[in-house]
Amino acid sequence: MPAHVPAAALVAALVATGAPSGCGGDSAGKAKPHNAAPTEPSKDVAEAPAKADPNAADEAPGVGADGEVVSAVDWFHGTLEAALAKAKADDKLVLVDVGAYWCPPCHRLDEEVFSQAAVGEFIGNGYVALHIDAEKGEGPELEERYDVMAYPTVLVLEPSGVEKGRVVDFLPPEELMAALKRLGAGGNVLATLEAESEAAPDDAKKRYRLGHAYALAAAREDAERVFDEVLVADPKNELGLASKVHYDRALFITYKLDAKLDAAIAQFQELQKRYPDSKEAIRSYEKIGRLLNKQGKVDEAIASLDAMLATDPDDAGLHSSYGWFSFRQKCRPERGLEVVEQGIALEPDNAGLHYLSAELHAATNDPKGALTAMQKAAELEPDSAFYKRMVKRFSDDAGAAAG
Repeated sequence: MPAHVPAAALVAALVATGAPSGCGGDSAGKAKPHNAAPTEPSKDVAEAPAKADPNAADEAPGVGADGEVVSAVDWFHGTLEAALAKAKADDKLVLVDVGAYWCPPCHRLDEEVFSQAAVGEFIGNGYVALHIDAEKGEGPELEERYDVMAYPTVLVLEPSGVEKGRVVDFLPPEELMAALKRLGAGGNVLATLEAESEAAPDDAKKRYRLGHAYALAAAREDAERVFDEVLVADPKNELGLASKVHYDRALFITYKLDAKLDAAIAQFQELQKRYPDSKEAIRSYEKIGRLLNKQGKVDEAIASLDAMLATDPDDAGLHSSYGWFSFRQKCRPERGLEVVEQGIALEPDNAGLHYLSAELHAATNDPKGALTAMQKAAELEPDSAFYKRMVKRFSDDAGAAAG
């Protein structure tokens, strides 16, 4: 396979807010606690909804009353290598939508963007489009090959397999098409962030946004250089940037790029010592738990999550993060369910917590409880297409168990 070239000239990362708002991959973890529905980032828990065939009889692109999505994009069904070969024959680029079934910005892309006729026509004219579930099939290999840091990531590839650039996180239809046009024409989205930073050299926040974008694009040397500059500008974390830099380094560079779990844990712990009151220090407990769980240190992982919860037991967002950890990492789901139920007691109208309760009930072999919780989540957010699909999934599971 052609190698990925993580150089600034080839890799572009577009982050609309300058901060990670997409879903972190299984190897990258999550960017922040999730309080909205449905949020995170489980393997083998449920199948990702298939990209519907826009040419199916009597099906117009859009979201149906049952929550099913009919895509306007003519998705290629096959491997990446087959898509690359077709792109070469058709003189097109390859668009790869990398996501996961649980990822809310991925749902938004499916429901609000890829269902639009104009988007389908635009993509069809210039790209062979391939959807990849990062947790199934060739997804993990592709995620590693292109250093995918968060979901959704839309990769734009040459027919040779070399990456021209990427768009990270959800963008509305017009903005996504504009970003793809720039990438398709050879434009480097990072150049915009570079120009903005150069125009305001004393703006540490713009420097951080640039460094963060470099990190998401796996442009290690550039990220390290800019991060060093940010630390000089904010040595005491008075701007809240130093803690972000330490967090990004531990997560994206030491963990994702270097795969050094112990070193990443040590960096997260150092962050907690230096800036104990920062949001990143609190988020680090969950990341430490993930890395410990990967090493089979389950008791230590749970202890880290318990320490996170102890920082503010009345914060329903921490209960949500704990639940996502148990669900995604398949780590002590009974304990995760207990914590989520405590969170529901704090925020009974939090649909995301009820969805988590459903997943954790399912993980503890309680299909009836899972269905009840899922129905409550859907009742709280009746317009959620994803929740409608999940009600059907849990209804089918409960019916199969009863039968």
